[in-house]
Amino acid sequence: MAGLAAALNHVVNGIWALAPGSRTPLNGRQVRLVAHRGAHGAGGATENTLDAFQLCADLGAWAVETDIRLTRDGEAVLHHDPACGRLFGRPELVIAELSFRELRAAIPEIPRLAELTARFAGKLHLMLELKESWRQRPEYPAIVTRALADLKPQQDYHLLALEPDLLEGFTEMPRAAFVDVAWMNAATIIRQNLQLGHGAVAGSFALLGSHRMRQLRQGGRSIGTGFVENAGALRREVYRGADWIFTDRILELQPLVNRER
Repeated sequence: MAGLAAALNHVVNGIWALAPGSRTPLNGRQVRLVAHRGAHGAGGATENTLDAFQLCADLGAWAVETDIRLTRDGEAVLHHDPACGRLFGRPELVIAELSFRELRAAIPEIPRLAELTARFAGKLHLMLELKESWRQRPEYPAIVTRALADLKPQQDYHLLALEPDLLEGFTEMPRAAFVDVAWMNAATIIRQNLQLGHGAVAGSFALLGSHRMRQLRQGGRSIGTGFVENAGALRREVYRGADWIFTDRILELQPLVNRER
């Protein structure tokens, strides 16, 4: 997150820490924390790397969220940005313009999707965000689907997208495993989700209020909220009944869940 979105999220975290439910103990309640891009930041590893995911597994986190891009020769790799400048200081390296061999030689820390599934399937639930359009890269759905062939949708993984149409290319997967991600456009995303029959919506807890959560529940949808930054906001979202709670603070919040559980 950046700019206005990050500022709004931080402010609402402070308010949520004082709201009803923020002091309700977690004892006996199911808490499914999703580590956004793994365990990164202070005390963590570089986001979207195997080290960041391993830290989540070691902590006992329920899930990790990560991002799928394709190299020039069609290898599915895990990286949020189109290029490698922000994390690795190599802005000239654009993933879609490199073969996997070239990418691996330049930045070995960027993992393949196949490496993630081989190491963590069954240990961590995988929330996989699509970063490519099947309309521009028709091979994208088949490559991702093939990499997930040994896993069970919903049980082992979900597919996420900021644009619902990105999920429509995955015709071999059940729509129940599709998660539409909303931010400032929550009303539009919810309407599209209900029309398309996708299984879930994830978005800012500031914009997924009780009316919208009730609307989604009535439609049989699962709900993910985020990004929680403190114990009070976490307890509040558990109290509100969110199915999944996304966070960039897994290193701080998962130990709290472990203690209170």
